[in-house]
Amino acid sequence: MTTTTVSPVVRPSLLAIALLAAIAGHAPLARADAGPGDATTLDTVKVTADGDIPTSYTVKQARTATRLDLSLRHTPQSVTVITRQRLDDMGLYALSDVMGQVTGVHVAVTDSERINYVSRGYNITNFQVDGMLNTFGGYVKTNTDSVIYDRIEVVRGATGLTTGAGDPSGTINFVRKRPTADVAMSANLMLGRWGNQRLEVDMGGPIALDGRVRARVVAAKQQSDSFRDVYRLDKDVFYAIVQADLTDSTLLEAGYEYQSPRTTGVTWGVLPYWGADGQPANLPRSTNLSASWSSWPIVEKTAFARLEQQLGNGWAIKGSYTRSKRDTEGSVWYGASGYPRADGSGVKAFLGAFAERGDMQVFDVNAGGPFRLFGREHELVVGLGQSVRKGEVPALSDIVYGPGYDQVPDWHHWSGDVAPLGVTRYNWLQSRDELKQRAAYVAARLQLADPLLAVLGARYGSWETRSWNYDHDANGTLLRTTRGGYKPDDSLTPYVGLVYDFGGNFSAYASYTDIFQPQNYRDRSNNYLEPVVGDMWEAGVKGEFFGGRLNTSAALFKGLKDNVAEVDDSVPEGSLPDGSTAYRSTGKGNKVKGWELEAQGSITANWNLSAGYAHTTIRNQLGVRQNTTTPVDTFRLNTGWRPGGTWNRLSLGGGVTWQSGIWRMSNRPAADFASSGKTYKSPITQDALLLVNAFAGYQFSDNFSAQLNINNLLDKKYYSNVGFYDGVYWGEPRNVRLSLRWKL
Repeated sequence: MTTTTVSPVVRPSLLAIALLAAIAGHAPLARADAGPGDATTLDTVKVTADGDIPTSYTVKQARTATRLDLSLRHTPQSVTVITRQRLDDMGLYALSDVMGQVTGVHVAVTDSERINYVSRGYNITNFQVDGMLNTFGGYVKTNTDSVIYDRIEVVRGATGLTTGAGDPSGTINFVRKRPTADVAMSANLMLGRWGNQRLEVDMGGPIALDGRVRARVVAAKQQSDSFRDVYRLDKDVFYAIVQADLTDSTLLEAGYEYQSPRTTGVTWGVLPYWGADGQPANLPRSTNLSASWSSWPIVEKTAFARLEQQLGNGWAIKGSYTRSKRDTEGSVWYGASGYPRADGSGVKAFLGAFAERGDMQVFDVNAGGPFRLFGREHELVVGLGQSVRKGEVPALSDIVYGPGYDQVPDWHHWSGDVAPLGVTRYNWLQSRDELKQRAAYVAARLQLADPLLAVLGARYGSWETRSWNYDHDANGTLLRTTRGGYKPDDSLTPYVGLVYDFGGNFSAYASYTDIFQPQNYRDRSNNYLEPVVGDMWEAGVKGEFFGGRLNTSAALFKGLKDNVAEVDDSVPEGSLPDGSTAYRSTGKGNKVKGWELEAQGSITANWNLSAGYAHTTIRNQLGVRQNTTTPVDTFRLNTGWRPGGTWNRLSLGGGVTWQSGIWRMSNRPAADFASSGKTYKSPITQDALLLVNAFAGYQFSDNFSAQLNINNLLDKKYYSNVGFYDGVYWGEPRNVRLSLRWKL
């Protein structure tokens, strides 16, 4: 395997910092008493946010689905919460790893940088941070690092009440860490296979005015090669937040977040599957026919603020503002076109260059609290919100290259050594775009009877996109501006849910919501696709045990969706005038239905568990199955256990993931392809597979612990994507990581 070595200056620096942190653990610093059985991360000593249960795999409340203070049991939708304890136990750093453990969610990997999360048959396109909408789109998204988050909540099904335009797939909400009431510090050093090294530092506590002003700072640095030749990651993460009690009833917080996962040797597509002889080429897992300089760097910078005023009697008004900037500028050279020949020839490269600057501003103000009516207590939330995202695409010249530049000379012996792409970047714009969403919303929890609860809500909103394309001459003089845009009629999205308690620990529920999702996708003629419309129903039973420390659910769901966008593979990627990819509508009457079973939480004080099974099918109006690269059935089980007695310093756990087979049709070379150039349709498949993970940890003292995580323990060879551009994308081989943790 060809890999890029890490600078010798960097490796010792990471180790030195870790050693200093370990030495500091022996200093006589004041701390809260903690037994050896306590978790080893900062979050076990923090002031918990609403709904947190320290060291558990569940929470008591999650507001992502409705904005109301509802327990998981009384939320009439399916919600999975990946807590801080679970993130640490399973060693989940990147969002793609996190979502790979969520019930009913499939991680769809197109290449090393383009990752989608499929829930109930469709890509999740709604993202929130602390309940604030994040509308950064594009086909390359940041594989968000989890270090700055206290937990990640995933709602499956439509969430038009909280995210604006409804989407039947789901919503991912990142809940940031908050300052601690007492001084707390932690550090984590991770060393793993393929030169993987990562250092995290987390510090928080009071800083002024007898604790009325508190702060927290989190930082992470990660560098790694990969099981793929040439590929390399260099990631920086920084987060800081300050909270201030301006009065006994007024809270102000402000913060800043920075994420920069710089990757080189990136793939742009999949690995060729068929050889020129019409048989599988069987290229090794390590094969990466990318130039070593190929990159899609993304830098995201976010500033945010929130002001909360308590009004008395449980009522509060909250105002939140977020501004994010997202920049990317890269060039790619990746060999993914053609059919490999035995002599090492037959493969050509896809070439691309791009740049984009994004600016997003989100504002939300809401008021809510309890009220009494007809002798019962209810809850109401009303609010207004706006999101504006602007994008700029700098102008680039056409790619200029000589004969043979786009040919892979010998895929057997590839080193990534390619001359830089011949493209000029100009200081004027090729295009601009703007997406604006506005909404007013109301949600209510109505206690109709002792055992009967109604959750009602509606969101009235507008959605508008505008674009400007610029034509310049060779000197940068503006010749022509072409304006475009799309604004459907304002929409009203209703939400209705009923919850009925029975048996002391159980609730039956049913919910309904409309689907109205304008699409920021364009067809091959550069026209915007019509909005997605439809509806989603869900019904089920939920259980709550051990004081809310264990939550279970069983759900049935079905939905109808029209005008769903999918990549139009009849034209090349990036074929639209602004360099983006063309999409097409799947037409009318796509029907999704299925069922899910889930349990998440703690069985005992020392035994955490998360388990889920999901069955989902999508068919068009003719009954033909859609999305065949998404498994119909998935099962996930993850657990963490700490023995009692003399073995209480030991922790053991792991998980299994099983999924049914996937397939997609491809263009397979005929036997006489060398002379005729003919191909025919043939499926590429991945049979049902089982993946096993494991971890073991030991707490040497109150301050210091170590943990070993092994992913894909059985070293299963499998494809995580099949058939895309007639190729495959290999899943990760066995991966071993050692984490050394210190905390104050």
